Amino acid sequence: MPQPRYQRRDELDPLPYGEEWPSLRSAWGRVDIHSLAAFWVQESHLEGHYLEFGVGAGRSAVAAIRANVRLEPRRIHRYFLFDSFQGLPALAGPDADSKQFKPGDFAFSVDEVVAKLERHGVAEDAEIVLVPGYFDQSLPRFDVAQLGGARAAIVHIDVDLHASCAEALAFVTPHLQPGAILIFDDWNCFAASNDRGERRAVREWLERRPQVRLESYAKYGWHGEAFLVDF
Repeated sequence: MPQPRYQRRDELDPLPYGEEWPSLRSAWGRVDIHSLAAFWVQESHLEGHYLEFGVGAGRSAVAAIRANVRLEPRRIHRYFLFDSFQGLPALAGPDADSKQFKPGDFAFSVDEVVAKLERHGVAEDAEIVLVPGYFDQSLPRFDVAQLGGARAAIVHIDVDLHASCAEALAFVTPHLQPGAILIFDDWNCFAASNDRGERRAVREWLERRPQVRLESYAKYGWHGEAFLVDF
């Protein structure tokens, strides 16, 4: 007899890789992309951490943790969640005149995010480290000993803005490994301009590091794209 189809427990439950998926370009894409990333890590026998820059309400963190902890052996060691927990910083540089974003957007407190993780049942499933502060302050102060020498296996960047993305990329560069996944949730913001937002930050990052190559892995929703890192 055919097996019953998987029933999502709620709106943040990514379908397991073996299920028949809706299109990643649908609204479910930003949830299901985490199953695709987790499956890549599992099949590629990568080990390391999940680093998320731009946590918002914690929705992506819930989906990522669920996608990874259901697979054995567990290959993601710890989940590091970086956010100001005060919303977007002041807009500057190429993004200063944005019509999509403004300072303070997506402001959720540490307590609100913790409550989200607990409400969706993932707080006890994984070792989660919340790192509060605007990136120009929190990233230089971050104690990299917390990584325990392990590399990043999945990096989720959902920061909207050029400056924030550039800061996240500069921080994560020495902790990448070949085959790691970089997920850019706002890849097509600013009308997909290569001169603004995350696209500009990535372009400049690659120009300074010609040894690093990104291979497109999956596009999702109207806004996001995931890449595989090689160097």
